[in-house]
Amino acid sequence: MFITRLWNYFYGYAIITVKGINTERFINLAVTNGIYLWDIEKLDYMTIRVRINAKDFFRLRRIVKKTGTKVRIQKKCGMPFRIKTIKKRRLLVFGLGALLLFLYILSLFIWMVEIDGNTIVADNIILERLDYNGLKVGILKKKINKRHIENEMLIAMPELAWIGIEIKGTKAYVAISEKIEEPDYINIDEPCDIIAIKNAVIEKILVLNGDGVVNDGDTVEKGQILVSGIIERENIDTRYTHSMAKVLAKAWYEDVEEIHFKQIEFKNSGRVKRTYGIELLGKRLRKTKTIHFKDFNKSINEKYIFRFGDYVFPIKYITTVYSELIPIEKGLTLQEAKDRCLERLNIKIKLQYPEDAVITNKKVDYFLNNESVIGKMYVETIEDIAEKKLIDILF
Repeated sequence: MFITRLWNYFYGYAIITVKGINTERFINLAVTNGIYLWDIEKLDYMTIRVRINAKDFFRLRRIVKKTGTKVRIQKKCGMPFRIKTIKKRRLLVFGLGALLLFLYILSLFIWMVEIDGNTIVADNIILERLDYNGLKVGILKKKINKRHIENEMLIAMPELAWIGIEIKGTKAYVAISEKIEEPDYINIDEPCDIIAIKNAVIEKILVLNGDGVVNDGDTVEKGQILVSGIIERENIDTRYTHSMAKVLAKAWYEDVEEIHFKQIEFKNSGRVKRTYGIELLGKRLRKTKTIHFKDFNKSINEKYIFRFGDYVFPIKYITTVYSELIPIEKGLTLQEAKDRCLERLNIKIKLQYPEDAVITNKKVDYFLNNESVIGKMYVETIEDIAEKKLIDILF
């Protein structure tokens, strides 16, 4: 049965309806005359639907006359009719072929460079250096020398520890590993002083090596020597040593913030304008549309039209959405203004002291006027203020 159906598909067949009071005689005469009918279906008491080979269709004329029935073609099926349809649509076939050829040519180039692993060096800096060394959007894939580019990148960018390039489809994947900067340190064999990194009051100093020149409770200034690595004694030659100490001190920080009682907040009005465009090979084609909103949020959605796994082609459909914002005046109560002021002060002042500092005291003073609340925050911490400084020895 399957072979028969396959044969009929290749030679073509038609789905026809036969209408009349002698449909059964129609079937019998067709079979008697060697005309093959299949999938016979009775639609009503006077109408049947059957399938017939294309070559046998014209042999039905005599049978139709004898039975007084009417035959109508519902659908032409099979390969011969498909070919005729394609021939009638030569322009469509040509366009499809041209599109496939165009996509094939585009697949020979790199259309996307994806960078992963970098946290310190910005993407645009890496992309510029890759471009200079021969990896960029629009370059022919066979012209890319991955090993050469990797070596040149490591030479030109000492902040990179490793780089790997992999080509998949029309995308270049660039994996980055950055060097971890080691903190500056002074070799234990080298003489050094310990100095203060900020103005403070010494809370506790524990000297492990060197000469301590300040005591608990002393006020020191930034850059002042706390422990000297130059040891001088009467009747003894001057000795240079590597100072070591733990210095904890009190430090103070302050910041100011002003919050007005009248605040302007923006809310979406619900009105939206959209513009559409296409980007082909880096060139954007779009119709200019005037946006009459005074204030708005703008969002851009870019979608590749042709994208098959790692094969990305440089044709983007771009939708830009403008959402209107309406300014609304809002009045803050005194407590709301104080709360907002305190929140901002905490954020700002936290940036001033080190993470390992211990806060021993925090105070906020508020000053009011007719228009705003002014907050001033004071923070006292205990923290390590010691820093080693190399001693230059002149002989």
